[in-house]
Amino acid sequence: MDLNGLDKFKLITYQNLDIDERNVFTLLYQPIIGCDAFTLYLTLWSLIDRTKSNSPEYKHYKIYDILRYSPKQFTQARKKLEAIGLLVAYHNEDIFLYELKAPLSAEEFIKDGSLGAYLFSKIGKENFEDLVNLFRVSRGDKDGFKNITSNFDEVFTSIPRPIEVKHDYTSKSKAKIKINHNFDFEVFVEGLSKNYVDRRKLTKTVKEKIMNISYVYNLDEFTMQKVFMDSVDRDRNIDIEKISYNARKWFEFERETVETEVKQNSNESITYEEMVEKCKTETPSIILGILSNGKPSVTELKVVERIIENYDFKVEIVNFLLVYVVGVLGEFPPYGYFDKIAVEWQRNNVNSIASAIESIKNRQKRMTNQKPRNQKSKNVLPKDVKADWFDDYMKNR
Repeated sequence: MDLNGLDKFKLITYQNLDIDERNVFTLLYQPIIGCDAFTLYLTLWSLIDRTKSNSPEYKHYKIYDILRYSPKQFTQARKKLEAIGLLVAYHNEDIFLYELKAPLSAEEFIKDGSLGAYLFSKIGKENFEDLVNLFRVSRGDKDGFKNITSNFDEVFTSIPRPIEVKHDYTSKSKAKIKINHNFDFEVFVEGLSKNYVDRRKLTKTVKEKIMNISYVYNLDEFTMQKVFMDSVDRDRNIDIEKISYNARKWFEFERETVETEVKQNSNESITYEEMVEKCKTETPSIILGILSNGKPSVTELKVVERIIENYDFKVEIVNFLLVYVVGVLGEFPPYGYFDKIAVEWQRNNVNSIASAIESIKNRQKRMTNQKPRNQKSKNVLPKDVKADWFDDYMKNR
């Protein structure tokens, strides 16, 4: 739907763009989103009051006039920004609210399975390598030198008590899922050897990665200690990418036990209430085990890991996304199919299973309207999981 020029909007953000982020946006994002979306993004940033991190109210015709865009051009450009995670759109009865997000770092972008691959397909191997080299940092200048930098506690004395901070402060707004399950991080840390692990390097990012990985692969604190130790080099540096890789190896090692537990669950008759409840309480490996006859694979869990990394969904939404997509197709598809649905759910502000079902209903209505009358709809779940339970559930919502 194209927006009327008189429709009002406001802008908010929680950060400013630095020069590195502008370079990433210009060289890596622009080939994917095109010139219209590129220009719209920078123009929206320019309309924000830097002292308040928001804007006054505008009418959409202001953007149309500045950029000489038609309403259709604006809508298409805005949707590209939404789809790639740079803009989140909200609406109430009176006004639209657009939240601007910072681009990923060059490393995050290039290593992202979707964005990096899509850029490669757009510009070709040679151009892709040229762009990657622009952001690659040479470490050779420090060869032969020993790091003698002083640590904080070697220079400054300790203080009697920490200061109490009661306000929110500016930070980069990049969506990350928050995992809340029974993994005891203190137990995990206590089991790490102080001789091999510099605990100051257990940053918030590393902690989030450990929590996410332990949840996706259903690994306890003691197994995660092994995973983590395999991801630390001789200089006690943590390779965050290796954490995922090593978790997959340990999952394969312990898979026989996991399969036995899941297969026992999958042999039971599952009602729609039970399946929805499991989405709220179980790990993805258990959910996938129910959907795939008790045999979740590393490849499938790697897809789950990417969903968790890329979308700010509650745990129950991630699980329900698995149930829905596998049910529609009758098999486990590549990441791109999940990504397509996840983008739509994010755009529709899905934050519960109920709102996910509402989004599914709206999608099914659109699909039904596009189909010839004599074409039958596909079953929502595979036959070995009582295919009609989901249909029943939908009818009762």
